[in-house]
Amino acid sequence: MIERKYIDTDYGKISYLYREGKYPLIMLHGLGGLSNNWIKLFSRLDSDFMLIAPDMLGHGKSSRPNLNYTIDLQSSMIHDLTQKLGIVDPIIIGNSYGGWVALNYSLNYGHMRCMVLVDSAGIRHENFLDKNIEDFLKRLDKLEPGNDLGIMRNILNNYSKCTLTLNDLKKIDVKTLIIWGDNDRSISPEIAHVLNENIDGSKLFIIKNGGHVPQINRPDEVSKILNENLKNC
Repeated sequence: MIERKYIDTDYGKISYLYREGKYPLIMLHGLGGLSNNWIKLFSRLDSDFMLIAPDMLGHGKSSRPNLNYTIDLQSSMIHDLTQKLGIVDPIIIGNSYGGWVALNYSLNYGHMRCMVLVDSAGIRHENFLDKNIEDFLKRLDKLEPGNDLGIMRNILNNYSKCTLTLNDLKKIDVKTLIIWGDNDRSISPEIAHVLNENIDGSKLFIIKNGGHVPQINRPDEVSKILNENLKNC
């Protein structure tokens, strides 16, 4: 059974989708996205997984405080969320911006059973941020209406201040799975190989005909990878 829940954190109220289970799996959506971006996986992932998909700070039904929206802020909120839910050593899966938050979390807190990066942002590359931010915001508003564009602009303006280096990646000490759509037009699949080569012991899975959000357009393939690999973390 999927429930919509709310919890008070140090940064405001956080809304999240929840399904009971044994192994806590926290699912972080991309920029301008929602917890619902993971909904196709809820019926496909093994029932042993406890699924927690928050609307990140400034998104969806969660609070939208007047703060500087850095990656450190989001990972700190996720840490506070896990503490208040009583979760120790969660599995964290992040898509795009959410993957960036997961990477930051692994470096700042480290208490994770496993990390999964799905078409992750976080290291410098040519993408929409090399183009006009205002044009991107207009496209985002059409694709994901309801976002606070001021918050989205704040996140984008912080991009270059928060990107990770290859040396940062080499410091990651958690079992990592990397999942990437081979048809990702936002973040090149070449970045998947950079992550794989620099995160020690990571495993790379390329999804044929997968886009930037493969949990939406290729949920069966993503679920199969997670079901077959995460319980051994």
